[in-house]
Amino acid sequence: MIVCPLVSGSSGNATLVVGGGVSLLVDCGATGATIEKALNSLGYNPRELTAVLVTHAHDDHVKGLGVISRRYNLPVYASVGVWEEIMKRNKVGTINAKNVRVFQSVKINDSLCFGDLSARFFSTPHDAYDSVGYIFSDGKASFGLATDFGHVTPGIRAALHGCQVVLLESNYDEDMLWKGPYPYPLKTRIAGGNGHLSNADAGDFAIELVQKGAQHIFLGHLSVHNNTQELAYHTVKEKLLAANIEPRRDCMIYMTRRYEPSRLLEF
Repeated sequence: MIVCPLVSGSSGNATLVVGGGVSLLVDCGATGATIEKALNSLGYNPRELTAVLVTHAHDDHVKGLGVISRRYNLPVYASVGVWEEIMKRNKVGTINAKNVRVFQSVKINDSLCFGDLSARFFSTPHDAYDSVGYIFSDGKASFGLATDFGHVTPGIRAALHGCQVVLLESNYDEDMLWKGPYPYPLKTRIAGGNGHLSNADAGDFAIELVQKGAQHIFLGHLSVHNNTQELAYHTVKEKLLAANIEPRRDCMIYMTRRYEPSRLLEF
């Protein structure tokens, strides 16, 4: 499998997943031109994409969805609730009805199939209706993508434990958030159980993930106002070290990039 976060952060999110004879986008939260440029820079032709899978209906995950789907005649997969929100808010323009594929997120351990690659979905606690994360597997290795959730649920644990590679949200530094300029209701929403995962929470969960088999962890979806790469990496690293897990020796930790592709990882 090959995984590469094309863009990642509160300003936009899209991730390339290649394996089993297919190439998938997870989310399309940047302009179509940005997505195309990112793919081309990695040597991938957007016309070779198989489908787009959506986690939820917030703009930073669907901004370029309509353009990419129409331009390359790509099917779009989303939970029933996510697609209803996309249509209700008229976020992506017209998409060919034949390219809309919805699924019931409440089906435990159900999965989508793309060639020899499976995509199992799981519910995430976020202030976006019916939001999900995904686990991709080619039968040999697995990649878990989990961003935009306010706390780690038993379902998230069950889904991500055992994944060799994980893209994990590390959205905000607590001091930056609470001392920052956001209005108090927004701060409480971000820090709430249906908001986002802090650096400290990401570090705590990273310990579990490594203990359960994770070898590579991308830290993603960093807030533009309430976090920095240095803070996120340092916080997670210190949590791991305190649990006698040494980055580079026991696992690899990568920082995602906000406006350009991050590390392309083949495993």
